[in-house]
Amino acid sequence: MFAAAVVCWLGAVAALQVQIGVVEQQPMLAQQLAVSAETALLELRDEPRVKVAPVEPEEPLALAAHLCALAEEGVAAVLTGGTARSARLLAAAAARAGVPLLLADSAPKNHTWEVLALYPDNRVLAQACADLCKEKGWKRAVFLHAGEAEVAALIAPDAEPLALVVRHLPPPDDAALLRNLMLVLKKLSVTNFIVWCDAECSLRVLDVAQRVGLLSDRHSYIMLSLDLHTQPLADYSHGGANITALRLFEPQSKDVQHMMTLWERQYGARLGDEASLAGPERSVPTALPLAYQASSLVAKALRALNLPPGAPASCQVGLGAFHADTLLNYLRSEEWTSGSGMGGELSWEVDGWRHEVQLQVAELARGGWLEPAGLWAPRVGVTWQRPDEPRNSMPDYSMTNRTFTFLIARIKPYIMRQESTLRLAGNAQYEGFCIELIEKLAAMLKFNYTFVEQEDGEYGIYNNTLGKWTGMLGRLIEDKDIDFAITDLTITSEREKAVDFTTPFMNLGISILFGTPEPAPPKLFAFMLPFSNAVWICLGFAYLGTSLVLYVVGRLCHEEWQNPYPCIEDPPALENQFTLANALWFNLGAVLLQGSEIAPVAYGTRAVASVWWLFALVITSSYTANLATLLASKSSTDLIHNVEELANNNLGIKYGAKKGGSTYNFFKNSQNPTYHKMYEQMSKEPMPLSNEIGIKKVENEKYAFLMESTSIEYETERNCKVQKVGGLLDRKGYGIAMKKDSSYRQELNLALLNLQEAGVLREMMHTWWMEKNGGGACKEDETRENQELRIKNFLGLFVVLVVGCVLGVLVSCCDLAWAARRQRGPSESFWQRFWTELRFVFRFEQSVKPLQGPLIPDSPVSQQSEGAEECRTEREETGSERARAAPRTSSAARRRSSMHAASLRIARHTTRDSTTPH
Repeated sequence: MFAAAVVCWLGAVAALQVQIGVVEQQPMLAQQLAVSAETALLELRDEPRVKVAPVEPEEPLALAAHLCALAEEGVAAVLTGGTARSARLLAAAAARAGVPLLLADSAPKNHTWEVLALYPDNRVLAQACADLCKEKGWKRAVFLHAGEAEVAALIAPDAEPLALVVRHLPPPDDAALLRNLMLVLKKLSVTNFIVWCDAECSLRVLDVAQRVGLLSDRHSYIMLSLDLHTQPLADYSHGGANITALRLFEPQSKDVQHMMTLWERQYGARLGDEASLAGPERSVPTALPLAYQASSLVAKALRALNLPPGAPASCQVGLGAFHADTLLNYLRSEEWTSGSGMGGELSWEVDGWRHEVQLQVAELARGGWLEPAGLWAPRVGVTWQRPDEPRNSMPDYSMTNRTFTFLIARIKPYIMRQESTLRLAGNAQYEGFCIELIEKLAAMLKFNYTFVEQEDGEYGIYNNTLGKWTGMLGRLIEDKDIDFAITDLTITSEREKAVDFTTPFMNLGISILFGTPEPAPPKLFAFMLPFSNAVWICLGFAYLGTSLVLYVVGRLCHEEWQNPYPCIEDPPALENQFTLANALWFNLGAVLLQGSEIAPVAYGTRAVASVWWLFALVITSSYTANLATLLASKSSTDLIHNVEELANNNLGIKYGAKKGGSTYNFFKNSQNPTYHKMYEQMSKEPMPLSNEIGIKKVENEKYAFLMESTSIEYETERNCKVQKVGGLLDRKGYGIAMKKDSSYRQELNLALLNLQEAGVLREMMHTWWMEKNGGGACKEDETRENQELRIKNFLGLFVVLVVGCVLGVLVSCCDLAWAARRQRGPSESFWQRFWTELRFVFRFEQSVKPLQGPLIPDSPVSQQSEGAEECRTEREETGSERARAAPRTSSAARRRSSMHAASLRIARHTTRDSTTPH
């Protein structure tokens, strides 16, 4: 008897060894579910016998075979937490094998008896959402879902006052379509949203909502994913939106903390690594505590039933586990208690759905934490556990982690469409100076932003009839979803009355854009451009005067009177090489840098020649330096040069400004007579609706367009058909517009001043104006402008020339006095000889100076002939063949070789002391 009792007791103990199977497509989730089951069994002092099916990822058709294999091995129940498709396949296999299927995720519709859904039914979540909407006082909301829309009828039945706008969420890989959907909803001015999809999908919705400006303090969200706490939510916790989430358990409760401590220890032991779930609230997926609870319930049920061993299931013959129905009936009939913060009691309806579920209501707090805000129960509804509605502890003036909407209007280079081969959406589709400015401000002040484009590009004017603003300014004032407006928006006193502006991020003024004139044809005498007419006249007189001085000085210097016949040591007369023709030729050769065969010998002529060479060097260099530039430069053919010429022109030039813009209003409100006159003229003509239209009119017509100087500078850098004319007509600036009395004005002003002081704004302007998008195409070479040289530029040079000439004359006179010492007659005094020499100098018809006899003979030609005869006789006596040549006349002597004559003069100069008679 005792032996039989022991055998029965051992059999009962063996029967209590619970086996749990896990079938899951995701390997990591399968291991986590297995660890949850092991943790529950260890907590009950049972041997953890958990088997994980070796399921290959992305092979759902093999799930049924794996479940049947586990059923044949005798597992008491099978855990899974996969997708809806895998749940349907496993439910069918569980019905064939007769094994309880513990489903830790949403159960499929019309599932079989064997499925035990641990996840709350959709009807439960819909009722909780409806109660939350009623508590929040919502009358209208948008229902965003990724599944079927029929649950919307559960949230807002016909008897409820809540109006739902139902929209299906696009696929996860189509971010552009999701953004467009949110922008459409933003135009509907909807502020309340219900999001029913998984945790990752909910995070995508929040991200896009933040980018389009739907996450501000006037927006509210109810997120029906029970795993939202597993996602990083810090980026969406500072915008001010109320984000409410539901969850099955409280991560900070003692029971959940104890369970997760055991789970992590077992997880590390199973995988050989001390694993830990990082992130907010340990990022515990809902499936893990559900698997823990389900495994614990199965083990407790088997203990309570104390069932004897039975035959295992067999899918091949359609035989279910012997005790499967008993176990399922017991689990469904009992109401199982759970720990604190674990979702309340576990009980199931007849169809296998859970009821009496207690849900945690949590609200997103700063930092990304979901703080407990209340509880929800089916019969009680929402019970708030916080004293007041969550308040934002951030100062009202702080822009940190808030999301703002910027209204923009496209105009180059401030805001442009980005050219790309990729499909761009959202903020990524824009570029420009203002876009980069907002990026830098957002980085400094740590706020998020989204751009909304003003389609018509109208900045806005005040309509006196309607009593309100139009365009961008009107939309900024009236639309609550628009926080700021930025483009080339000018700060004016009229606009300051309606909206607030930041400190100017760019200073500018009004200027004139006009067509580039055609270059003038080159002048016939363009080579005379380097010097003015007065300089040319003075140069001509300088040339003639210096030639005459050189001629006179040459006659004054006795060294320049030389023997024309080297063969005669004592010729009857001397010749002077500086005749008037030779003097003119000598000076001309110096100017043209060609030189001549004439070489001055005397100090006086050398002095005059030297200063003339210096004069010619400077003149020639200046002429050469200016000639090339002036010949290449284009003559100015501008029709207008300033605003006065434009206003008073009789050339048929029309002008205008952008209709309704600040430039047009400047002329309208100006008290200046010229500007008022221009406004009266402009009011008679249709004004361009945009800057682009005005620029086209400038290119194609005789038209001047008045616009901001910065826009003109950008255009002239790329469009060589237009140019800037005149200076600035006024001073003003561009600023960021915001609603009146905005609390963010001070922070933006300080940030803009920091960027300005650091030189960032200047660098940005140089980048967008001079470098990007074709900048610098019309940039001219940075060459020094050469202007016409006038007489005052050469005044000092003329002084040097005159002084040199006077010095040469004085030296020549001294030389002449020195030569007058020689007596030609016994009764002549020094002054008589000097006067005779001086008289001879100014007898310009004489070019031969006699050495003997009177200095002024009656027939100078006979003396020259006599000298030639003596030279011929001497040559005959030497027996030279050239002695037979005919007597040479004075004209024949002047035609001898220039090189031979130059060499003879040099030889005579070196021996002048020995050959000069006394």
